Amino acid sequence: MADIAFRKEASADLAGIQAQSVDQFGTDAARDYLNGLQAAIMRLADYPLMGTVYPGLRPPVRFVAFRRHHVLYDFDGTTVLIVRILHHAMDVHGRF
Repeated sequence: MADIAFRKEASADLAGIQAQSVDQFGTDAARDYLNGLQAAIMRLADYPLMGTVYPGLRPPVRFVAFRRHHVLYDFDGTTVLIVRILHHAMDVHGRF
């Protein structure tokens, strides 16, 4: 099982997703969404290579989709580093 770590940008992304979800959908829906997102991230500890390499990013990172968000991460053999958590409609290349 791999360790999970977050870059500060990914932590900020998660906080932004929480705040926006509460504003748009309410506390209960936001909690459900974030619980699902966190479960998807924790699954990476058991299956760190399950994600697809995101095309065109250097250095290369992998991603998994959870509903409307992409979890972008790197795996060094022992730790899954969550790099960003971005809405699928965002310009990923512009944020790297």
